[in-house]
Amino acid sequence: MFAYSFFFITAFFYIGLGLFTASKPTLVGDSAMGYGLGLAFLGVGFAISSLVLTISVHAKGGFDWVGPETGIRTTLVILSWLLVALATFFCAAFKWEWHTDTVYPQFLHWLAVHHGQLWIPLLWLTACFFSLNAGLQSTVSPHAFTIPFWVGLGSSAVFCTGLLVGYFRDTLKTVETEVASQNRQQDEWHQKNLETIAAHKPEDPIFNLLSYSTQYRPEDIKRAALAKIKAKPNWETELLELLTNKNTYQEVYYFLDGNRVEHPEQFAEPLNQSILWLSATIIDDIKDSNNLQHWSFDMYGIDRLLRAIDDQFLDQRVDFYPNVVRLKQALDTPPPERFKGVRFSITGVVNTWLKEHKKIN
Repeated sequence: MFAYSFFFITAFFYIGLGLFTASKPTLVGDSAMGYGLGLAFLGVGFAISSLVLTISVHAKGGFDWVGPETGIRTTLVILSWLLVALATFFCAAFKWEWHTDTVYPQFLHWLAVHHGQLWIPLLWLTACFFSLNAGLQSTVSPHAFTIPFWVGLGSSAVFCTGLLVGYFRDTLKTVETEVASQNRQQDEWHQKNLETIAAHKPEDPIFNLLSYSTQYRPEDIKRAALAKIKAKPNWETELLELLTNKNTYQEVYYFLDGNRVEHPEQFAEPLNQSILWLSATIIDDIKDSNNLQHWSFDMYGIDRLLRAIDDQFLDQRVDFYPNVVRLKQALDTPPPERFKGVRFSITGVVNTWLKEHKKIN
């Protein structure tokens, strides 16, 4: 009796889908929303009720004719339900909602407009009906329920294969669109940077150009920035003034990371002193922050600072090691209680530098 009840419930949703998609709806405004909700309700209702029907019939042995092996039989029965449910819903959806520029195979729309949401589930329901009990099966030829079952399974499998192909095409198209958009934005930003550098006047401070001169900028941007910086006769003096200023020293790290100065002996001690300023800033920021994250100090130029030391300042008779230890201690400052679990990723870079230079010091 249970299986019969869900057969009629499934048939109710099946008929509802057929009537609901019989005429073209108004797909604008509230009408479009109402149509979508109605389609979803009927589609989900059909899927759930047909699943219960499938399980109940299979549990009673009604699908024993599908195959001799229990595992294979169960797989085929559940697979048939899934494919038929998907094919029914998307045939109903594609009948009136189909875009000419879609990447989904056109035969999906052809099946939809030729009432696939009616005849595909009808084949499957026919097989279910004659599988409700052995008495019904004995009244007809086995072909009356085996042929509809396999034809319905095959048709829905073809339809769902098309869905899968369309899904992968659509995903690929989305990725390509996003990549193209990102490339376009990068090109625009790249050009904007070049224009900013080109607009820099000789009397302007080099402070505004330093971030463009780091080794990780695109080569043309870096060359343009360096040309503007070194066009000033006193560029090293101005750079040194920035390094000895608590408000601007971090910008100098951009330049020193990959660009050699002509008089490194003049920069070594101020650079070492800047590490103490940086440590003090980190301590204050840890204590006062209300949003500490593992990346909180990634943009403080610590990695650039350490690369610059290795590149051109280790042989300037200045011992950087003690101050880098102070920097490590600053990063280990106990944070507020709510940030106890935060571990700063840049700490690993500092630890590696200290380990590599321990013998030197």
